[in-house]
Amino acid sequence: MNGTAVTTIYRKELLELVRDRRTLISMVLVPIVAIPALFAVMHYFLSSSEKQAEQESVKVAVPVRIGMPGLEQALTDAGFQLSPQENPRAAVEGKKVAAAVEMANGEDGQPVVRMYVDGSREASDAAAANMRAALEGLKAEQVRAALAGSGVSEKVLTPFTVSKVDVAPKGKKAKKMLGGMIGYMIILMIFSGCLYPAVDMTAGEKERRTLEILLASPAGRDEIVLGKILAASTAAFVTGCLNIASIAFSFQSGFIGNDMRAMMDGAQMTPLMIALLVAAVLPTAITAASVMITISSFAKSFKEGQSYLTPLMMLVIFPAVIGMLPGMDANPRLALLPVFNVSQLIKSIFAGDYTASAFVVSFASNLVYAAIAFAVAVRVFKRENVLFRT
Repeated sequence: MNGTAVTTIYRKELLELVRDRRTLISMVLVPIVAIPALFAVMHYFLSSSEKQAEQESVKVAVPVRIGMPGLEQALTDAGFQLSPQENPRAAVEGKKVAAAVEMANGEDGQPVVRMYVDGSREASDAAAANMRAALEGLKAEQVRAALAGSGVSEKVLTPFTVSKVDVAPKGKKAKKMLGGMIGYMIILMIFSGCLYPAVDMTAGEKERRTLEILLASPAGRDEIVLGKILAASTAAFVTGCLNIASIAFSFQSGFIGNDMRAMMDGAQMTPLMIALLVAAVLPTAITAASVMITISSFAKSFKEGQSYLTPLMMLVIFPAVIGMLPGMDANPRLALLPVFNVSQLIKSIFAGDYTASAFVVSFASNLVYAAIAFAVAVRVFKRENVLFRT
């Protein structure tokens, strides 16, 4: 293989890439602008929804005739604004209040306090939690009064206490959740950044009638394919790196918001973390370029090439989304699955619980997939009936 020929084709393809406005927008502008904007929008809506839920959660409905001594006082002391209603349940269903209580008699004749909530509303869930605490406090107070009247110590109610100790490092759960989302975004951007270059280098060349000139050059088919894949890989890799840089900038500049940073125990993007993320996405960028160039080689036009690669983008989304799900952790077998393994690796790197073996297995397997995809691309590019479809 002639290195000079590969370098010449690589430079030619890169020159055409930087001249294409669509490629520059998808490769450079979208990662730089989209990530900080996404974090800023998330922070704004999270803060707004939390404030709105906090304001709405204090409004609860009670019957016009409460019928239970101390209930009204207990709810008022808990900070609730009581709204007497003839039908408290209907008030919750109509979203007039966040939650409601209603007294009834159970099958054994004992009084039952029914608590109506709307599980689809954040304010209702918050109101339910506070209301349950107030009701438990009222119940305990009544029990203590009954025991005191009988001359029994209230210590019989608490023969022992239960203490829950979370051994996970502070903020790790939030870091894994955000790391899964970041892994999904990086993978999606890598394939998106590679789509236009891959189609342009194959179907675009056919449409412009420049592929014949390239094939008539002294360069061999494998050298041509290697040059094109390296150029498309560069576009995908630069897109991934710009995403990582944009995420790091968002963390450093405060786009994620102080409340989210506090939830993740002040998570920061360290130089080591950035270096690991860059290394993790490199073989994925090569695989994406090889697969996309192979598929788009069958297209006769740029538009047809885009339609061929759209199902691939949908296919990539599924393992990336699965990698986002809580409880999904990579093991040696799952580390062999393409796309899923790099999604899990990015999540683990961000959470700080990655292992050297998982990194090596994922990196090596993705390199193998990249080599296989390159071999397939060369084989397809050598077929005349593919290059000169009419």
